[in-house]
Amino acid sequence: MISYADYDTYNALLNQGFTIVDFYSETCGPCKVFSKILEEITYDLPFVNIVKVNLTNFPKIGEENEIDAVPTVFFVKEGQILERVVGLMEQDEVMEKISQYYYG
Repeated sequence: MISYADYDTYNALLNQGFTIVDFYSETCGPCKVFSKILEEITYDLPFVNIVKVNLTNFPKIGEENEIDAVPTVFFVKEGQILERVVGLMEQDEVMEKISQYYYG
């Protein structure tokens, strides 16, 4: 399931089990590619929570999380950031991280 975070919902969305957080901007080409990859993943694995944070509209969330480049992806479990990846990830890389953190 894909959710879109704002200032009011960001923290609550991260506390819902295993979550992938995608920090993006509207003008970022690699972000658009990654968005399609996440859509494929939700189709294949609908139980994975995906939270998208539009830094164009909510820059303070980016500042609070020290996001310097997009896309930046957090892998989070029960509110704890397990890993932070900067840059475009391929679908197989994301699936590997899901296997590592969701099932592991």
